[in-house]
Amino acid sequence: SSFFSGRVGGRSCCPDFDELVNHVVQFTIRMSTQFSRSKGMALCGGSLGGALVAYSVKGILQQLPQSQEHPDFYGVALLAPALGVSPQAIPPAPIVMALKTLSYLLPSQGILTPIEHPTYACPPSSTRNFAGRWPLSTSNMLLDLTSRRVPEDVQSNNVQNQMEGLPALCIIAGDNDYVVPISSITQWYEAVTNLSSEKGEKKLIVLEGADHDFFHEGGSHKSAKKNAFAEKLFDWLNGLASKDFE
Repeated sequence: SSFFSGRVGGRSCCPDFDELVNHVVQFTIRMSTQFSRSKGMALCGGSLGGALVAYSVKGILQQLPQSQEHPDFYGVALLAPALGVSPQAIPPAPIVMALKTLSYLLPSQGILTPIEHPTYACPPSSTRNFAGRWPLSTSNMLLDLTSRRVPEDVQSNNVQNQMEGLPALCIIAGDNDYVVPISSITQWYEAVTNLSSEKGEKKLIVLEGADHDFFHEGGSHKSAKKNAFAEKLFDWLNGLASKDFE
């Protein structure tokens, strides 16, 4: 395992994106067994969680039991997924190199890294989320993913390989995202051309004025309803539940 902690009782971190993807896959397979009487299931993730969900699709489809004793896999929903990064969000090259070096020496420390806001916890009353700056190793992993791996996958058509056989896809993103440009999300979305079912729905919902944090308490968008994204998400999910994907 690539998990480690900087001190006894300190927070753990994992710098290996593929290992985290495998955790998502195994969690999903376990849930499909635990809730075997459910009609169907869908996976949803936001920001880095959205990227993890996207990259877990292939593993889930390969390992998910196909039988009447297990729920159907409806598809995935990605909220402001970390599938690119704005150049303005990346520090100058010398600082990036210094932080990369520090990430190997002090992996669990947060120095000039993104800040995890307390309201990101779900539900907000949860104490499971930490508040403060991300560990250096996590930030390094995220920068490598968004600035190198995702663009390369889009250009090489590897996105199609990752998403092959997916029944349905929904992405909800803001047009005022200061971290992940809507253009990057659109390029990734357009690279997905091989949904498994004609009944499956591929949808990109752009929220006017929404920033990267629209699905958290601290986010903002111009919608009259604060949780408009949730209504759109559940409308999509309910639509999938009413369809037959066989």
